[in-house]
Amino acid sequence: MAVSQEKISVHSLADLKNTSDDAIPAYLNSLSFKQSHTLTDTRLALGYSAFLICAATFYWDYKLGFDSTKYYTAVAVAIYTLLNGALTFWIWGVEKGTIYIGTNSAGDKIQIASKTEKHVPIYNLTVTVWKKGEKDGKVVSIKKPFTQWFDKKGGFVVLPFQQMIASAVDVVGKMDPGKVVKKEKKVASVEDADRSMDDKWASLLAESSGVSLGAEETVTPKSSKKRSKKAA
Repeated sequence: MAVSQEKISVHSLADLKNTSDDAIPAYLNSLSFKQSHTLTDTRLALGYSAFLICAATFYWDYKLGFDSTKYYTAVAVAIYTLLNGALTFWIWGVEKGTIYIGTNSAGDKIQIASKTEKHVPIYNLTVTVWKKGEKDGKVVSIKKPFTQWFDKKGGFVVLPFQQMIASAVDVVGKMDPGKVVKKEKKVASVEDADRSMDDKWASLLAESSGVSLGAEETVTPKSSKKRSKKAA
């Protein structure tokens, strides 16, 4: 079982989340998903543009003085405010915690957003999958404790993390079937289905009292005994 050599603090919720977030693109890209960087590129463009405005304003003021550039500075401040506001809206209103967008070879699109709640070591994933040609996406919610893929020393254990995603998301599971963990289902036997309700209740009462019934043994309810005596 592969464990990352880099250790993190298991008491830092931010480190747990960031390490898990970084593992998702690495895993999906290894399955031949083609990642889209549109959200990240837009965020970087807005951030760098705001930085360039600040740098230009400083250069004008340093070289030409405040009096001769105050009108340009006012315009620069207005543009910076707009860019910073747009960046804030983009992060909270558009990205909404999105950490991955990608498309597989079949044309299916997947988008994954992550979040954590304060002081709660639970990893919350919202996975939306759009099948090729479909407008409505299927949403899958995953909530798992970080302890399932981090050891006590803060090492990231790859296998259970990948199994969690492959088992919950069909698109990923089809591309990596070896990581899918099937849930065991309890199947009722035909014999149980044919039993009467009185027999089922009798078995339940017998189990609760510590009495074991054989394959052919049955417990007759008291009410049925009374009815049989009256009939006799």
